[in-house]
Amino acid sequence: MELYVHIPFCIKKCNYCDFLSMPADDTVKKQYVQALKNEIIYYAESLPEKLETIYFGGGTPSVLMPEQLTELLNLIRSKFDVCPDAEITIEINPATIDYKGLHKLKKAGFNRLSIGLQSVQNDKLLLLGRIHTYEQFLHTYSDARKAGFQNINIDCMSALPGQSLEEYIKCLHNIIALNPEHISSYSLIIEENTPFYEQYANHKELLPDEETDRAMYHETKRILQAAGYYRYEISNYAKAGFESKHNSGYWKRVPYLGVGLGASSFIRGYRTRNIGDLKLYISLWALTKCSLHNSRTSPFQQDVSISAIENAGNEDLYQQYDEIEQISKEDAMAEFFFLGLRMTKGVCIQQFETQFGCSVFECFSQELQELEEEKLILVDRDQDRIALTEFGMDVSNWVFEKFI
Repeated sequence: MELYVHIPFCIKKCNYCDFLSMPADDTVKKQYVQALKNEIIYYAESLPEKLETIYFGGGTPSVLMPEQLTELLNLIRSKFDVCPDAEITIEINPATIDYKGLHKLKKAGFNRLSIGLQSVQNDKLLLLGRIHTYEQFLHTYSDARKAGFQNINIDCMSALPGQSLEEYIKCLHNIIALNPEHISSYSLIIEENTPFYEQYANHKELLPDEETDRAMYHETKRILQAAGYYRYEISNYAKAGFESKHNSGYWKRVPYLGVGLGASSFIRGYRTRNIGDLKLYISLWALTKCSLHNSRTSPFQQDVSISAIENAGNEDLYQQYDEIEQISKEDAMAEFFFLGLRMTKGVCIQQFETQFGCSVFECFSQELQELEEEKLILVDRDQDRIALTEFGMDVSNWVFEKFI
């Protein structure tokens, strides 16, 4: 099993961001950490699975004090069965943590960093609403290496307003020169309810055109591959042996528990999403008010159905979720494809048959035939794989819709 810990706080929300995040004072952060501890304890008692990965995401987890993050990780280690070689990642942003803080995180057991750079041009960082400069990023990256981190991801973005192909290529080369183990490159998506949506939703002419966007996408693979990074997922590149185990688990439908505000879980056929109201979350999981500690009925227990939970009369249990869904076999089969095909290795034919008790060529015969005829997928029976072609990668969202 995997564990995701959501830290929803940030110093300032970026102009493109629609994630569940917000600024908060020290009092609220302290209350949230305590509520998070209570939630961790609650689930640990009913989930005996080994944790293969732990991921602290946000928001910006590094806005918490290193001592608070250490307390959370220590609690997880004490309550869950954590694999000795577990990948333990924390997202950080430049200008939110110094060398001493990074050293404390490394000593606590975090062994992988994901640093949000996004661009090497300071004018683009200012446009994005980032709180740091490129020079501050370089300082943070240097501190991370000095602190002993040997597995670092750097995030960058393409198709930014006013960004030229040459500027983006320069960004890639600057990142490569730092020799990180992993690079994630995402094309900007204009999301609703963000400042960027108000600025650019009706002014697409201010963004790179589709041809430039595609050129950035193809140059990413060419440049990173030449530098020793291979693409193992649509937007993710790594040196050999440094693929993100945690994110790969999502695409392989490995069970995961999400704790914290708005966090999602996928365990034993159920998918849930925690409540997204910060005050309600803190109140619900407060030590003196949380009746959930006395309840052992949860959707993640063996042989417990939603109707059984409802019949138990425990209304408090449902207060912790904004969504709770039992995944049908048909939905699970579809997920197997539109998640698994994100990876360049594709999906395993035999694994599908073992997991669902039917042939992939019987369940999705029409979809697979059409996609193969259009040269969007490659079916390799000898290698027991179905994977996207290069062209399929280019139009992956269209391919995925075939299975939804």
